[in-house]
Amino acid sequence: MQAPLARIGRRPFVTTLAAALIFFAVVGYRLAQPYLSASRDTASPVGADGSSALDTFAPASAKDAIERTQARIKANPNDQNAYATLGLLMLQRVRETADPNLYIQADQAFHEALRRDPQSVDALIGMGSLSLSRHEFAEAVTWGEKARALNPYRAAIYGIIGDAQVELGRYEDATQTIQKMVDTRPDIASYSRVSYVRELHGDVPGAIDAMQHATRAGAPGAEATLWSQTYVGNLSFNRGDLKRAEQDYSEVLAQQPAYPYAQAGMARVRAAQGRPDEAVALYQSLLDRLPLPQFAIELGELYESLGQPAKAKAQFDLVRAIQQLNVSAQMNIDMEMALFEADHGDTAKGLTLARAAYAKRPSIHGADALAWALYRAGQFNEARTISQAALKLGTQDATLHFHAGMIAAHFDPATAQAELQKALDINPYFSVRNVPVAHSTLRQLTGS
Repeated sequence: MQAPLARIGRRPFVTTLAAALIFFAVVGYRLAQPYLSASRDTASPVGADGSSALDTFAPASAKDAIERTQARIKANPNDQNAYATLGLLMLQRVRETADPNLYIQADQAFHEALRRDPQSVDALIGMGSLSLSRHEFAEAVTWGEKARALNPYRAAIYGIIGDAQVELGRYEDATQTIQKMVDTRPDIASYSRVSYVRELHGDVPGAIDAMQHATRAGAPGAEATLWSQTYVGNLSFNRGDLKRAEQDYSEVLAQQPAYPYAQAGMARVRAAQGRPDEAVALYQSLLDRLPLPQFAIELGELYESLGQPAKAKAQFDLVRAIQQLNVSAQMNIDMEMALFEADHGDTAKGLTLARAAYAKRPSIHGADALAWALYRAGQFNEARTISQAALKLGTQDATLHFHAGMIAAHFDPATAQAELQKALDINPYFSVRNVPVAHSTLRQLTGS
């Protein structure tokens, strides 16, 4: 795609999760493809722009590829390329199993590659992506810059740096970096990041347009393509368009019926449509296969809305167990657990975690987490100040405006009413837990 989309445009000017999923699927499989194909025995040549003959790939589990790569290393222990590939496959396998211990194995593989060749760009890229996965964003920038110094023509490097800059709240830098990425290689990975940057700046139609370009740029049925199609559905859901979101998720599930992220999206749609039994069944099936905290939280809150607190508690206990495993794998989950504890556990602990998270991750979402933790802990004055930082980009996120509205209710009823109404206007289905709270608070504010 040429300049009109390549230029981030629309407004000056990915979630990290969205960008990371695209990154592992595209870069990981591109590097791993020699080990995924029985007919291909050597890595294909890579051009100066980072392109290769491996730009398309068939979806496959990383498990068999890991075994073949390990066999390759056993036959040639000094094959640094195989170690780099093994690390990226380990990251892909995390996506398939939600086993955070694989992060430690990926770390070991990348370091083995770098021990044999300190200038292995693939291993440096791998360490950068691993740092993103562990939410160590300053470290991700460092790894990305090391890779860029060796090869400034690899678009994936700019993806790592740009993702990290977003999470560090360096939005102007991120805009320039993502622009460099899409200029270097306009593909599914770079278009997905254009989409997220537009989304952050409140340009939802532009975000959908860019993600649709990402989908068209991907190989049909490939993991990265399935993800980008799913994210189009997420964007539709997040602006309250249930019909379009259902259609988007259905198209993904028609290709891959067990694709977890589309299944989770469909569960949200079913809950919003007033079909909670179907939503519960989808979540339960999903968690049996891929126990991610986000899915457990959503199911727990759905159980709460159905008046089933014991089942909700079981899901929230599962969240804590999963996150403990993540901590043991050296993941920084302060921001995620700050929000969780603020809503479902120890508010004092949530505030401590939120302060630590914002110090390392001063993004709009870090500000939102701290503002909400302050609010839940009863520290309304500081919450009010921090809350404004969460809205500075004009992001059309219903949760951000809900939090801002609830905080403003203690000081400025008119602002609170406007923010809560905006949250519901953006997406009247944004949360089974908080939508009823928004409506009841509005009634109190308006006296109706």
